[in-house]
Amino acid sequence: MNHVTSTEELIHAVQKLWSNSFRGLLATHSVKYPGYPFGSLLPICRDAKGNPLLLISHLAQHTQNLQADPLCSLTLTEPGNGDVQQLARLTCLAQAEPVCSISTAERYFRYYPHTRRFHKELNFHFYRLITKQFYFIGGFGSARWFDTSRIHTPVPFSTPDEAEVLYQLNAHDHDLLNRFADSYGIAERSSIDAIGVDPFGLDIRQGSNLHRINFNIPFNRKCDLLAHLSSVSSDAPKAQ
Repeated sequence: MNHVTSTEELIHAVQKLWSNSFRGLLATHSVKYPGYPFGSLLPICRDAKGNPLLLISHLAQHTQNLQADPLCSLTLTEPGNGDVQQLARLTCLAQAEPVCSISTAERYFRYYPHTRRFHKELNFHFYRLITKQFYFIGGFGSARWFDTSRIHTPVPFSTPDEAEVLYQLNAHDHDLLNRFADSYGIAERSSIDAIGVDPFGLDIRQGSNLHRINFNIPFNRKCDLLAHLSSVSSDAPKAQ
């Protein structure tokens, strides 16, 4: 990652890493070995309020730890090879709380459809993380704490508006989505689905792989976003 130093650059980098991450290292307080932190690598997505959403087994160590002490942290890293210390890292301090919501569950299952049976048959439960503080390292000399008020987590569209945008993208054999993805240089478009959208970007799933397409400008109205998706994709070759 290029080293960034200004507050505006740092906040933008935090927002991008926050939105583009689909897995993270959850650190909880060990019940079995008091005083020791316990780390677990888990898939994540954001709920309807932009909070990280987890689906975890009632038997897992991290679940038992959260039930005893809901204070935790989630660490995200920029993808890349080479020296890991040259990559951006973001740690958020948070409080976990159980959540029981059909709409929340269905949003998670769009990202991870294979986990539906975990919830129904294997007694996995949903938790969301309410963030308190962020610590970001963007390179040498660019490590900063940020209050949640400084980090503008994208506020997703309403559930009906998001559903309408996803329907338009996935309808007609994903024609609009394929052409839009092509305009962003995503050459491999087999098994592609639009699974989440907010004013700042679009989340897509290709089989078991998740990707984020960030918009150049935010779209706060559904009609403006749909117009943008159509106009951009109309300039790209039609997917075969």
